[in-house]
Amino acid sequence: MLAKQLQGLGFTEKEARIYVGLLELGESAPSQLSQKTGINRATVYVTLESLQKRHLVSKIEKHKKIVFSIEHPLQILDHLEREKNNVEIKINLAKTLMPELEMLEKVTGEKARVKFYEGKEGIAIMQNDFVRSNPKEWLEIYNLNIALKHFPVSKNDHRQIIRKKKLGGRAIAIYDPKIPIPFIPPFPNAERRYLPLNKFQVPFNADISIYNDKAVFISYQGKLMAVVVQNKAIVNGLRFLFELAWQGADKFAEIKKGL
Repeated sequence: MLAKQLQGLGFTEKEARIYVGLLELGESAPSQLSQKTGINRATVYVTLESLQKRHLVSKIEKHKKIVFSIEHPLQILDHLEREKNNVEIKINLAKTLMPELEMLEKVTGEKARVKFYEGKEGIAIMQNDFVRSNPKEWLEIYNLNIALKHFPVSKNDHRQIIRKKKLGGRAIAIYDPKIPIPFIPPFPNAERRYLPLNKFQVPFNADISIYNDKAVFISYQGKLMAVVVQNKAIVNGLRFLFELAWQGADKFAEIKKGL
């Protein structure tokens, strides 16, 4: 139990088992700890050396043998404080470097930059990029039923950030008339039009979003994945196609009041 709790403090599984074993045995040789923990002697020695570098154990030579002993457990707190300070230094350095890094990122000419994301965690990274970029207008075509299935409305999702920031945009929601749609709070500066899925012969299991010079394609079929394309010419072409779809969706706008 204690070993598992130590893993929550950053110990690896073997480090935690060896540390607890040394606590229980007291001053010990690697061979004794190997017998105690069931971990081979070479791994025990390497792990103890790692713990020593963090000032959590000490090494001494006794009777011509190398033995290890536990430092006071408060050293764990000291180690975490050192890590915290190092992280803060790195964060401050990252903030200092960010303008230069962002400038270098933009110096890509007219090359198309493509990024791939998988799973909900990957999609979340892409969504965070969207809300951070504060686009003047976002455009989206998406399957409403499938999107809500994968990303239900919640208090902390990206939609709430869009509402708080009052980001303006337009969306075409494609929906299945046979499936009830839960209430979705409106966006203050956005407009939504609806297209019934049964009016088309082609299935639409995707989400297409456009903002700034980026286009995002999310596939809901099979494994959840997204592709982000960054290129002004390609994105402007997609904007043109969105405008055509927006005009086509206008005749279905009257159903908006019923959803």
